[in-house]
Amino acid sequence: MRRDRLLEPQRIGVVGGGPAGAICAIQLRRLAAARGRDVEVLVFDRKDFHVAGPRHCNMCAGIISDGLIRKLEGIGIRVPRDAVQRSIQSYTLVVPGAAVRLQRPMGSRIYTAFRSGGPLCLVAGQRRGLDEFLLQTAEQSGVIHLPRLVREVRLPAVRDGPVVLVDSEGDEHPMDAVVGAFGVNSSTAALFEALGFGYRRPRTARAAQCEVPYDALEADGAWADDVKVLSLGIPGVAIAALVPKTSHITVSLIGRDVREEHLERFLGHKEVRALLDQGHATSRRCCLCRPRLPVGAGRNVVADRVVMIGDAHTSRYLKNGLDSAFVTASLAAEALLSGGASRANLMAGYVDPCRALFYRDNKWGWLMLAGHHAQGRVPWLARAQIDAAQRELAGSRRPRLNSALWGLLTGDEPYRDLFRRALHPRVSFEIGRSVGRAVLRRRGPQWPAGVAPEGLGGESER
Repeated sequence: MRRDRLLEPQRIGVVGGGPAGAICAIQLRRLAAARGRDVEVLVFDRKDFHVAGPRHCNMCAGIISDGLIRKLEGIGIRVPRDAVQRSIQSYTLVVPGAAVRLQRPMGSRIYTAFRSGGPLCLVAGQRRGLDEFLLQTAEQSGVIHLPRLVREVRLPAVRDGPVVLVDSEGDEHPMDAVVGAFGVNSSTAALFEALGFGYRRPRTARAAQCEVPYDALEADGAWADDVKVLSLGIPGVAIAALVPKTSHITVSLIGRDVREEHLERFLGHKEVRALLDQGHATSRRCCLCRPRLPVGAGRNVVADRVVMIGDAHTSRYLKNGLDSAFVTASLAAEALLSGGASRANLMAGYVDPCRALFYRDNKWGWLMLAGHHAQGRVPWLARAQIDAAQRELAGSRRPRLNSALWGLLTGDEPYRDLFRRALHPRVSFEIGRSVGRAVLRRRGPQWPAGVAPEGLGGESER
């Protein structure tokens, strides 16, 4: 009896070989083998991982979270040392005039990596990028990598017909199912938007990024293993970070429409300049890019035989896109092999779980990050939060505020859980006490000399 390939796809094409595409391909091969099925998987991606610069890069800060490391190890993949730039020990939250250093939780791991060949000013051949490693791992699992672009996508005219992918060499590839694993910066999105089933890529924000070289032999080790997240109240900049690599610092700004002038203003800020000088960084910057980042979910992301994953669908709000790529890729692979490539099955087995994991939680993420940005525009209020976090670290109680800040900065926990943690009565009390102190310091004593209440910031005249 002839198999219905809509229900049991045997030949699957993955358009895009970044982390989402490579992981989906790996999972398809792995899950098919567990079911005793022979599924052919082809990945279409023309990136040259040995060429430096943004043209062949996925243009992100390059942080590999503990959650992603554990998920990869769960399917037998260990990130090798030659794909890692730095092992991160801490995150430091910096506001004007104050900072708090949050130590990595015991047992967790965070790495930084370049996504492909590295910045334009990097000496070639130092290390391989994360994307190259994942795609090589996919090939080792039996995935076929075609180093070509997809120029055309043709949907079937009848139910049991294939989706046809036409590559940049003009060759046609009939597929039982197609996975869209392209990013929001890729022109490939337009091919799928033109297919007529209503797909639209997610809304986006802008990032402005550059690489700043530093002397790795002179830089302090603690500084070099520490990600700096800065809340300096620069208009138009929602998030700013300095991410250390082996011999470069990735400077990453995110906002609605961040431009090069925002980057110049940020790099010239006295707080930033002091940090870069401390890290023995040069004043030279290289490899500027302005990628788009998804801040919503794509619309109509599945059809019969077609499914979008990674940034083409959704990710955690402005954080941890690599982990989101793993989750969406794995859910899509499971849905395709457990119930087939029909739209109804992909909605139930893939889209609905993504909604539960990302759609609602991202609203909490928007709320938390918007509050964090607003607070950064009021320096004394930002310093009050830092003061509360420092006093909590010095105390013996459970560091709820620091835990919430760690989760917010790393993006490694659901935003809703972090929001609840941040609103714990003790956290609210400590922040309120710090705000009260800050207000009194700004306004000065408001009581007659000698009668200021003890502990409220006034000093008696003697």
